[in-house]
Amino acid sequence: MIIYSLNIRGGGKLVKRERVGFNIQRGGVDIAFIQETGLRGVQFQTVKELWGEALVEWSHSDAEGASGGGGILIMWRKDFFKVIYSFKGEGFLGLCVEKENKRIYFVNFYASCDHNSRLRSWKRLLDIKRRSSDGSWCIGGEFNMITSLDERVGISKKNYRKEIEDFKVFIEEMELVDPPTIGGKFTWRNSGGSAMSRLDRFLLSDNFIIDWKVEGQTIGERDVSDPAPIWIKDNKRNWGPKPFRFNNLWFDHKKFFLFVEGEWKKIMMKGRGDI
Repeated sequence: MIIYSLNIRGGGKLVKRERVGFNIQRGGVDIAFIQETGLRGVQFQTVKELWGEALVEWSHSDAEGASGGGGILIMWRKDFFKVIYSFKGEGFLGLCVEKENKRIYFVNFYASCDHNSRLRSWKRLLDIKRRSSDGSWCIGGEFNMITSLDERVGISKKNYRKEIEDFKVFIEEMELVDPPTIGGKFTWRNSGGSAMSRLDRFLLSDNFIIDWKVEGQTIGERDVSDPAPIWIKDNKRNWGPKPFRFNNLWFDHKKFFLFVEGEWKKIMMKGRGDI
């Protein structure tokens, strides 16, 4: 399974749509998340140009306001999965699908620059997840937020600590993992390269990573838009242990350290000291 995500910063120009379609077909993409389409009432011809061929299905949330800002589009290879239902909210568009007898929730996220709007979007998604049947989750797009200060360079960081913590709480409550990046660290940079941020990412549930053998998320080169495209690719090779998750609240349990010490002492190893 190959999933592609791009903030296109306006999909009104044919040359841009065709370039995106070329990249999608060249990459063998199965599902594409496009943000900021700037389009209303998307028709088949437009989707065909963005996908690169006619064998495509899609779901779209229209751009809003007089300026035509926003617009979220999910495209997928025809017959790749069975769509059960779609859902949407402020800043996101989602699909509940079935593939190989597994239920998957795909969400294309396009965050507002306003933190209160982001909080509302996160709360709404968390509510949807809590009410949904069991399944794996893949949320991708532009979150317009970082998870640590080193994901932003050349921009003042003094006002972001509370927003970072809120974002990390959302990720933890959704029980998602931010897979390691491949091919770079930042998804946006200014023209001079003096300011850079990682605003785009995929967040995946553990069972999605395990089911589809995800090795990481790739950050590509900028092409038709300022933000770089990102990909999720499955890999059938065995990469060993899956990402380890830890809940900080475990530290508060009075028997936590005794438990860890006891389990550690149970491990019997033979060989060199470095083992």
